[in-house]
Amino acid sequence: MKWFPWFVVRVSGGSMAPALHDGDLVLARRYRGRPLRVGDIVVLHRPTGPVRLPPGVEIQAGPVAPQRPGWLVKRVAELVEPGAMVVLGDTPGYDSRLFGPVPVSATIGVVVRRRPARPSRTPPGRAP
Repeated sequence: MKWFPWFVVRVSGGSMAPALHDGDLVLARRYRGRPLRVGDIVVLHRPTGPVRLPPGVEIQAGPVAPQRPGWLVKRVAELVEPGAMVVLGDTPGYDSRLFGPVPVSATIGVVVRRRPARPSRTPPGRAP
């Protein structure tokens, strides 16, 4: 299998708005151990363990379910202890506010460019 240094990811959801929007495509450079900087937008493996709720936040319906495997696109907010980072969306969502710091080794790539989502060509009021 051939290794490519670049890959494209479609943004899903609005947690990175206003920087990135649902449907945007981002070009990312594969992460190969270079130091990350606060402010970098990264593609990382989604933490799949149980979510830790912040102090003072309670839920009525029982424990928060573990998340499905996948990727997240988030901004590096802080580099903590050796090999860990806090990642946040530009809008509150599923990020380190819920699951805490993540290992830097969870990083798949660093976003270098964005292409806005193309508007739908379906006329308003008509099903695609």
